[in-house]
Amino acid sequence: MKAILVRDYMSPNVMTFKPEDNVIDALRQLIKQGRSGAPVVDNQGSLVGMLSELDCLKEALMGGYFQEAGDRVADHMTEALDTVRIDDDILVCSEWFLNGRRRLPVTDAGNLVGIITRQDFGRALIRNIDHPHHGSN
Repeated sequence: MKAILVRDYMSPNVMTFKPEDNVIDALRQLIKQGRSGAPVVDNQGSLVGMLSELDCLKEALMGGYFQEAGDRVADHMTEALDTVRIDDDILVCSEWFLNGRRRLPVTDAGNLVGIITRQDFGRALIRNIDHPHHGSN
């Protein structure tokens, strides 16, 4: 069977934050876009963290509710990152997604090039069930 590659199911259009962004502004953007989190990249496009809605909500509750919250994304993001590479077989995502992860950043030579979600993974599995031979059409 031909490999199903991450590149074929990932989204290249990723909402990202910078480490110096305000965390409350980041929360506003996540809510507006209906996202539960987003990658954090430096000025070179290197992936440096992930920021979740939960990370932002904690800050909004603790600091922002009573005062102007001025904390940066860098102070709240997760730096220990699980990533997949653009040319990985999509099966490398399975353990993370089956254990509840919603999204994985996709990298190429350390730079963020996309994101693959649990729904993308599901689409790939369904397509493989519907078209198991991946032959030329």
